[in-house]
Amino acid sequence: MVAEPGAVLFLQTLLNVDLLAAVSSGLQEETGSRLESSPQWQVNLQKEFGGSLRLSLQLLRKTKDLTRCYLSIRLPGAQLTLLQHPGVLPAVSLDVYTWLSLPDAKRLSHMAKMLSFYHMITQQLRYHEATKEDSQFLSRFEELSFNLRDLIHHVSYQMSLWGLQPESQPEPTLKPLHILSHHSQWRNRQEVYIILRSLSSFLCRVTRDFVILRKRAVKRTSLSKAPRAHRFPL
Repeated sequence: MVAEPGAVLFLQTLLNVDLLAAVSSGLQEETGSRLESSPQWQVNLQKEFGGSLRLSLQLLRKTKDLTRCYLSIRLPGAQLTLLQHPGVLPAVSLDVYTWLSLPDAKRLSHMAKMLSFYHMITQQLRYHEATKEDSQFLSRFEELSFNLRDLIHHVSYQMSLWGLQPESQPEPTLKPLHILSHHSQWRNRQEVYIILRSLSSFLCRVTRDFVILRKRAVKRTSLSKAPRAHRFPL
C-alpha cells in the first residue's frame, strides 16, 4: 500500500471529494439486486459503516503507534531495509481502478477473511509476549486483539445484511503463519515488527474501504429518497 504520508493524503482526499465515479460504479453493479431496500435500511447501513470507519481509524492509529514504539524499544538500530517478511504475508494492495470498482459484497468478503487472519496472528503475538519477563507490550497486544475482534463482529453483521456467509468467500482460506520460532530473539522481534507493519498497511485499506462503503450508502439513501421522476429522468 501507500507509504504513511501518502496514505494520510489519500484518505483525506477520499473524505473530502465526491468520488462520483467510484460510487456510480458500485451502484451500477448492484442495481436491481437485494441492495435496493427501504430508505431506513439504507440509513441504518450508513450508520453501521460510519461506526466501523471510526473504529478502524482508531485501530489504525493505535497500530501505527505500537509499531513505532516496538521498533524503538525492541529493535534499536535495526536496518529496516534488510528486514524480510516471515513466510508469506497476504497482499493487501490493489491498483486504484480495481479497488474503486469493487462491489460492496466483494469488499466486505475480503475484509472479513483478512481481519480473521490478522486477529489470529495478533493472538499469537499476544501469547508470545506473555511469556516474557519484560512483557511491557502485553496490554497493547491484548487491546489490539480485542479491537480486531470487535471490527470482525461489525463486518460479520454487515455481511449478514446482504445474506453473505464467510464460508462462501471465493478466495482461498489463509493458512496460519509459522512465526516466532527462531532461536534468535532478534529474529523473532523482527517478525513481530514486520507483522505489525503489514497490519498497519491492511488497516489503511480497511479504513479507505469503509470510506467508500459509507459514501455508497449515503448515495443510495439519497437516491431512494429522491422523487421517482428525478431518479429516472426521461
